[in-house]
Amino acid sequence: MTRQVRPAVRLGATLAAVIVAVSGLAGCGKDDPGPGLSKPGDAAKGERVDVDAFVDLIEASFDQDASARVAFEVQGPTPLNGSGVVEYVDSGMNVDVKITDWQVKGGWIRLRTVGDTAYMSVPESRGLWVDIGAEDADLAGAVMQEADPRGQTDLLRDAITEVRFSGEDLVGDVPTRRYQVVAEPAVSATDASATDASATDASSGVDVTEFWFDESGRIVRRSNDIGTGGAQFTWVDWDAAVAIEPPPARQLITLEKLEQLRRQQGK
Repeated sequence: MTRQVRPAVRLGATLAAVIVAVSGLAGCGKDDPGPGLSKPGDAAKGERVDVDAFVDLIEASFDQDASARVAFEVQGPTPLNGSGVVEYVDSGMNVDVKITDWQVKGGWIRLRTVGDTAYMSVPESRGLWVDIGAEDADLAGAVMQEADPRGQTDLLRDAITEVRFSGEDLVGDVPTRRYQVVAEPAVSATDASATDASATDASSGVDVTEFWFDESGRIVRRSNDIGTGGAQFTWVDWDAAVAIEPPPARQLITLEKLEQLRRQQGK
């Protein structure tokens, strides 16, 4: 029988994985972009880009009430992949995603957040949803606030040391402009529990991340690599119709009830 982690630990790892995939924008440092640098849309291949103009482009992608279908993959000691929908509203970032369950072969974890509440469904819950806020009212809100990229752009603006236009590219069949971003590394409390959260080049001590933007200037993909893997997040379809609602009350259980279900299943 495969030994599985307790639900609370698994929950923390799942939420950390969402931060790795969905955000990945944070850092701390000091940028010195230099005068006369190009705006992102005007740069020729290989040219440096103005940092503030680049971060402004990222911010514009997450306008109030923006929504998208998304897909992500985290490679490394605990590989994950998933897909779903996300919407950026005034109260926060709402998410409804399905993630591979690294503890149950062929299983999936569903994670849904609405405002400051979060719900998780795992194979052992038999189609029911764990109300995370019922156990810790602050956990879900704090974690998803950190994952919301809109809360990270000021840190990113200070962290970046260089942005270069890498040339035109395709993401699927979408024409894009691709940029390489070099930033000072940072380790947050969440990063400490998710070793894939930072794409740090061991030889240079910097984070190297690539960004793709479509012809309208919206971010399409973010990707970073590390020695043991990497993380890639793709906004597949901006302005997709999204309706993220809490699960019905009759389908909600507590972590304690999930533990009971696990014991009944001998796990």
